[in-house]
Amino acid sequence: MERTIGNLREELKQHSDPYANLSQRASRRAQDLGDGFVLLRAKDEYNQKIYGESGNVIREWLEDVTEVIYSEHFVPSLQRWARLRLPNGQIARCAWKEKQKALNKVRISRNVCIIDPNEGKSYAEVQFFFQAKLADNLESFALVLPYCPPEQELLEASSNTLYVCAPLGAESMQVVNSKTISSVVGMVPFPTVDGKQDGERVFVVHKMGLEVESNRGVKEEDNET
Repeated sequence: MERTIGNLREELKQHSDPYANLSQRASRRAQDLGDGFVLLRAKDEYNQKIYGESGNVIREWLEDVTEVIYSEHFVPSLQRWARLRLPNGQIARCAWKEKQKALNKVRISRNVCIIDPNEGKSYAEVQFFFQAKLADNLESFALVLPYCPPEQELLEASSNTLYVCAPLGAESMQVVNSKTISSVVGMVPFPTVDGKQDGERVFVVHKMGLEVESNRGVKEEDNET
């Protein structure tokens, strides 16, 4: 927190209206989405073209929501955001930035629980966050890589407590509204009988006491700028 304040103070420099400048700088660092959701930096300074499967998924999503058909050569361009503070105080991160860091500095908080009013509960790895203007409304979204549905036999045998799944392929990526993200979860490698890791299979771990912390107003400390 001290570092963030110090950086803001340094950026004020000798502006004719320092308070307006501070507000402008702060808004660049965070975007309040309402309902307790806040986009947090890092953020692309300029629009970036999104190539590959990620770009294809976003193009197809745009066609669905705008009812406009784009050329197969169309490459979407947007500004990526790295983090999202949730109403429960957690900060969801993304593969875009976490995969750039050294292992000892990675928070591994890019796996999330998604609760959609139509699709129900699911889990996914966030690739990045972004904003798009739809019908004159600026909204926030996340490109995510879903995990497959749980193994029903294990889920039922554990009274719906052991959710074992595996990540789907890149072609299964999808765009979701940021406000459908409910919480950050852990994805722990699922061991076999002999204790070895079982391929790509993982099981979901929710943070204990999260609801209590949320009710008390406890928030994850933001030490990143």
